[in-house]
Amino acid sequence: MNLGLLAITTVLFFGGIEVALRMTGLQRTKPNPPQIYRVSEDPRISYELIPDISRKAYREKVTTNSQGFRSPELDLAKETVVMLGDSIAFGYGIKDEETLAAQLQERIPEYNFLNTAAPGYHLGMQTALYQTKLRDLDPAMVMLVFHYNDFDVQTGWLDETGIIRAPDWVPTDPECSPVTEGMLKYMPGKCWLDLHSAFYKAVKKVVNMRVAQEALEETREMEVLAPREEVTDMQMQLYFVQLKRISAMLPEGMPRVFVLWPDRFLHSTTKPKLIAEAEKNGFLVIDLYETFGNNVEVLGWDTVHPSAKAVEEAAEVIAGKVGPLLSD
Repeated sequence: MNLGLLAITTVLFFGGIEVALRMTGLQRTKPNPPQIYRVSEDPRISYELIPDISRKAYREKVTTNSQGFRSPELDLAKETVVMLGDSIAFGYGIKDEETLAAQLQERIPEYNFLNTAAPGYHLGMQTALYQTKLRDLDPAMVMLVFHYNDFDVQTGWLDETGIIRAPDWVPTDPECSPVTEGMLKYMPGKCWLDLHSAFYKAVKKVVNMRVAQEALEETREMEVLAPREEVTDMQMQLYFVQLKRISAMLPEGMPRVFVLWPDRFLHSTTKPKLIAEAEKNGFLVIDLYETFGNNVEVLGWDTVHPSAKAVEEAAEVIAGKVGPLLSD
């Protein structure tokens, strides 16, 4: 009888959590992609943010203007600084007012800072965006926010559910990806739970977050002791071609800024080459490794994208260098 009561209590307890997670929407059993993208008319851009929306995505509200950028409407009485980038510049996981463009707007209010970045954008997509939508704005400055994953030049595409897919992705039957660490890897029925249980998915997120955080710290420590390079010469040369191409589109004499955002690796071999190439193309380089090293604070649940605090610190540094350049 006691065992029966224990079993019933256990089922009711975990069943209650399962129902609560589903009812509140805190955890879903099916993919819940952010509904903030649409297919671009330009295949080189592939996908873009939907104009005039205010929707939750990546745990925070994402608000766009009539042009489809995560910025307020442009003040036509001010000149505009165009910011190009990927999810770092976009502000993945942080509030609208915490993004880099918003922080710079607050510090240099004499200019519009237009955040044209989007998750997954690489320099080829950013170049097409500048060519088709931004050049006509006659910007006072172009700011390119670079992260080392920008060397990956795969152009993603938007499927019918709103998920950004890799170029070679093909539809398949649902596959489970259960927890493979700790005691949970011995749980029976892991695959079924991973596809059908909100509670299991919530626990999996916590476990994976902890494992990712531990791996992040270990990588940072090992990188200081024995630096390693994650970028090939081929990737660098392809990026240099793209950098030269967008540089040639910018009007002669226009101030241009290249913001180098740190990741967990020091890139002691490729970073000097990247900086030299950016300077060769007329960019003022702001190397945020000088501020953060390879230890920039990231979102605890994500372990990749910078926290709001890190973005604020970066904005202070960038504003101090960009302000005088705009004044000239």
